[in-house]
Amino acid sequence: MSNGAGIEWTSIDAPKGLPPRFRWIGLVIALLVVGGLVYFAVVEGDKIARDVARDVVKTGVTSALQLTDGSEVEVDLGDGLLLAQAVTGSIDDVTITVPRVSFGTAVGTLRIEASGVPLDPRGPVDTLVATMLVDETNLVAYSPQLTGVPLTLLTMADADITIGADIGGVPVTVALAPSLNETGGVLFTPGVVTAGGVATTAPEILAGPLAPLAAPMLTSPGICVADFLPADLSLTSVAVVDRQFAVTAEGSGVRLSALGAKGTCEP
Repeated sequence: MSNGAGIEWTSIDAPKGLPPRFRWIGLVIALLVVGGLVYFAVVEGDKIARDVARDVVKTGVTSALQLTDGSEVEVDLGDGLLLAQAVTGSIDDVTITVPRVSFGTAVGTLRIEASGVPLDPRGPVDTLVATMLVDETNLVAYSPQLTGVPLTLLTMADADITIGADIGGVPVTVALAPSLNETGGVLFTPGVVTAGGVATTAPEILAGPLAPLAAPMLTSPGICVADFLPADLSLTSVAVVDRQFAVTAEGSGVRLSALGAKGTCEP
């Protein structure tokens, strides 16, 4: 095209928009980027929230149980996003493990499993289960509560605690079955007695000529365990679990801040 001055003009078409297919690809990429950023923010935020929650629980338990500073306390906050649980005002499941706790003369592990734990440590949890665990090495400290004679052997297997001693020069082993009594303690009932390689029962031994010698070994004063566990809980079971002496107590509406208040055994 030319004008009167002889100048040639060339027309240029206006740029067309991107085809619809490319517009959709751009939108998808944008959504993926935004989604990735949101996911990263949520995951990182949840990690931070978990770290803070663990520290709060650890501090509270250390104070409630009157543990020394630096005591090892393990806190497991369970699965799921903690931020989502926090919206409800509580954490679904919390497991607290204190690997080294004094239970009278013995040392063991305290495990606390709680559900419905409020964000406010002063609030009550829905349910709480506390278990004291004492292994073979440390259970020896309870020897005076298991029998009336010095022991040469103490092992745990299956459901029993097996003790051994020399009675009148004869090696004797006794299988003790633990059970809860109504006063907050654990009783140890003698079962199979093996003397000099011959298996018999406690009643048969006590009815025979060895009764005067064997009676002290077959007599157990028991252990008060209520004063090792929180007062707001009720003793529910005692057993030998994985070669450990395990006593469990349960309760509901218990406050973590009140874990330090221990129970007592009735006379």
